[in-house]
Amino acid sequence: MTVLSVHLAVDQYEAIKALADFHGESVTSFMEKVILDQLEDEEDYQEAVKNVQDSHGETVSRQEIMNRLGVK
Repeated sequence: MTVLSVHLAVDQYEAIKALADFHGESVTSFMEKVILDQLEDEEDYQEAVKNVQDSHGETVSRQEIMNRLGVK
């Protein structure tokens, strides 16, 4: 485990603390969750960009996806 120190302006900390309190979490656990969620979103975005690049512009319709998945 690594310890991280973050310096925030008082108003920024208070806003984060208010959100953490609203969600019933400590500031530390709230910030960890938010950071890890952002990391996951970025990884998903980068994977999507790679998939679009690898497709060379080919697309599949929504109906074709539904057919492939057996959804009516």
